[in-house]
Amino acid sequence: MQVHCTVDNCQWWGEGNYCHASVILITHDEIGERYPEEVDAPEVDQIVSEAGETPAESCTDTCCKTFTPKRG
Repeated sequence: MQVHCTVDNCQWWGEGNYCHASVILITHDEIGERYPEEVDAPEVDQIVSEAGETPAESCTDTCCKTFTPKRG
């Protein structure tokens, strides 16, 4: 699968605006704000058990929880 991303200061960003993360968590903004940065795709079962499914009204209600700033 190809995931396009224009956030070039993310460690997973790749040439041609592709995301190179092996797993990605996209969720509702409220969940992104509620959980710390360390809670990401591996903890999806925890998030669903605590918060349930997270429907959104539009794309502007969602966030990529997998964003990690580039180091260096």
